[in-house]
Amino acid sequence: MNWKQRLDRWLRISVRRKLLDEHLEQMRAEMTGRVLEIGAGRNGRRGEFHPPLENTDNWIYLNLLSIQSPHVQADVQRLPFRSDSFDTVVCLEVMEYIDEPSVGLREAKRVIRSGGKLVISLPFMHRHDAPTDFWRFTEAGIERILSENSLQIIALKKQGSGLAVAVSILKHWIHVSGEDRRLWYALVAKPFLDYLWNRDKITAATIPTLETFSTGYLILAAPSVNRPSQVTEGKEID
Repeated sequence: MNWKQRLDRWLRISVRRKLLDEHLEQMRAEMTGRVLEIGAGRNGRRGEFHPPLENTDNWIYLNLLSIQSPHVQADVQRLPFRSDSFDTVVCLEVMEYIDEPSVGLREAKRVIRSGGKLVISLPFMHRHDAPTDFWRFTEAGIERILSENSLQIIALKKQGSGLAVAVSILKHWIHVSGEDRRLWYALVAKPFLDYLWNRDKITAATIPTLETFSTGYLILAAPSVNRPSQVTEGKEID
């Protein structure tokens, strides 16, 4: 791989995606049993995280679109599964694109078995990337929306603080600056941006307001209350 290819790869992997992949690796052991992954498919996936299929009984992909060849094509707000069907539900970068995130969370909780888990990522200070990109979630907002849907946070991992957000914005600016300029901008800027990224945790520890910034969060949650499950209409899949 030559220097241009290395720089191009560095530009293409966002701060959020790199940190999210690292945090997903740290949560591999939580993805066990029968797993439902919402918003993915058998053909390609965002980022470099590879599901721990060897540690699971079955990994079922669900997506609203067919382009990624999911096992099941359906909406997270109307999951076609019986209640208590899965040990783990994985939902990465999905809730910001749906009309009612609370409905999606209730459906995810409904299909989780007793003792099961939800692994979910939610964006905060991240660019608006589609007409259907509706929502952003603060840490306080995450705690509230999960609690309101009877989900208890077990672990919450931030994807960076203030300097990481700044690096994310600057990397994106370089990435879209034009084919003839972006690699040269990256060549000049990379040492400085790497320095800022490496100082992110240290700086946030000394300047508390920088801790209030983040590109987003990865959350491990579990059903907190056993309530009667809502019945969805339509054919259900075992």
